[in-house]
Amino acid sequence: MLAAVRRRLLPLPLAAFSAATNTSSNAAADPTVSYLISSCGLSPAAAARAAPSVRLASPDAVAQADAVLALLRRYGFSDADVSGTVRKFPIVLVSDPARTLRPKLDFLASVGIEPPLLPRLVSLSPIILHRSVQDHLAPLFASLREVLGNDARVVTALRNMPFVIRCQPKATLLRTLPLLRDVHGLTADEVSQLVALQPGVIMQGPDRVNEIVRASRNVGVEPGSPMFIHVFNILSKLKASTLESKIALYLRLGFDMDSVTQMIRRYPSSVAISEKKIEQMVAFLLGKAGLTRQDIVAYPTLLVRSLGAHSRRCAVLAALRKAGKRKGQLQLPVALVSSEERFLNVFVRPHVDELPDLLRAMNGEIPFDGFHGSQKEKPKQPRKKMSA
Repeated sequence: MLAAVRRRLLPLPLAAFSAATNTSSNAAADPTVSYLISSCGLSPAAAARAAPSVRLASPDAVAQADAVLALLRRYGFSDADVSGTVRKFPIVLVSDPARTLRPKLDFLASVGIEPPLLPRLVSLSPIILHRSVQDHLAPLFASLREVLGNDARVVTALRNMPFVIRCQPKATLLRTLPLLRDVHGLTADEVSQLVALQPGVIMQGPDRVNEIVRASRNVGVEPGSPMFIHVFNILSKLKASTLESKIALYLRLGFDMDSVTQMIRRYPSSVAISEKKIEQMVAFLLGKAGLTRQDIVAYPTLLVRSLGAHSRRCAVLAALRKAGKRKGQLQLPVALVSSEERFLNVFVRPHVDELPDLLRAMNGEIPFDGFHGSQKEKPKQPRKKMSA
């Protein structure tokens, strides 16, 4: 223990002190490292790693690097964008600003990619500044435009999935979008909406896309129907075995297959929540809340709400019923799925002066034991902000 105390009290070890000193002295001695730190915002360590790629030993080399930074800033690059670009792709500083870099930036701007998206795309994938406009960027955008319909949709897609900018135009991932359009009949607008909802869909291979479409059809949702992109979005995040397990759980909880598929059609996220939460919510809603399975099928968003929020709202409604208020008798599922503001405006604020316990119920200070059971109060605590 004494040794540990001594280590905390003694100065840095000589080796560590020497390393720190050497890093600083090297930065001061190497003009390239110094430039990367002062002009590009790199840390000393990052500058030391990048320096071998860009030797700025002459005034002409420094002048060219200055011209590169000036060009990037004209296209809206912030200090952070410049730092990220140089750190990932230091040879950008020794690239020809007019012949190598500007044509790529001009092309991106010509298709509607403007700051802050343009510098974000470049800083995430600076290699595109060394890709050919004719052989890479133009064909890539033509492929995306063909499927998505126009440049505006392409820009929206890139905003959601910037990694696509570095993909090869004929890559496997770009065969997914034509498959959805040409084989499964989605319109360009539907494909664009699907990509906006779930950018990862573009990474799905053709076999996986076909599997998801089959699963969607199995629950009664065909491509082209209003709910298809929403169902596809959720199912694309689930393994086939996971989806089967969720459906089997609902069946064990007493729902028939038609009810399960109906819930998925109405609210696809009903199979996205964990099995533990499904069990807890169904037990509460059928037990303490006294709802039926038909109520849950009709209002499947009941399943994704917080169990605590349901309990607090039920406590409020129980207090209203106990006081003989008509609003306490309104349809329970509607009350439970309404927005927080609507619930407060309808069930709490109009009665709070007469029934101050409503605030305590909303704050969870009066446990909900069922509409036909007793409401046992917790010890009073300082009043908290109302929440649903």
